[in-house]
Amino acid sequence: MSYLLSPISTLNQINRELSRFFDDRYPGGVAMLDESRWTPSVDITESEQGFKVVADVPGVDPKDMEISLHEGVLTIRGERETSSEVDEGNFTRRERIRGSFVRQFNLPDSADEETVSAKSVNGVLEISIPKAQRTQPIAVKVEGE
Repeated sequence: MSYLLSPISTLNQINRELSRFFDDRYPGGVAMLDESRWTPSVDITESEQGFKVVADVPGVDPKDMEISLHEGVLTIRGERETSSEVDEGNFTRRERIRGSFVRQFNLPDSADEETVSAKSVNGVLEISIPKAQRTQPIAVKVEGE
């Protein structure tokens, strides 16, 4: 009898092996993560009116975020801080990443850079980018003699 390996079970096995490797490398089973950078998950949608960017930024204070749109490139920067006076000996596992992030996205020429708005509620950042008004065709009257 033959057994087929699914790609998911293979990935799960790799994940378990890597987790065990990193957990065993540090005393007390504490896995040390690179806390200088992380990447929030982002959804981008387009409608007839414009674009909407929704990013998961839990723990990021809105005053610690910077959003800019220049020449069709949307840039989102931010930083998630935690108290620096944590006694590391009390952790048995630390998975919540902290530090700075940068995400950049190219938007089409139809994006109106002048009217971008953003709000952050309950750790979800929502950026609205309306589309620029299309120029309407005009009729030119041809005069004769």
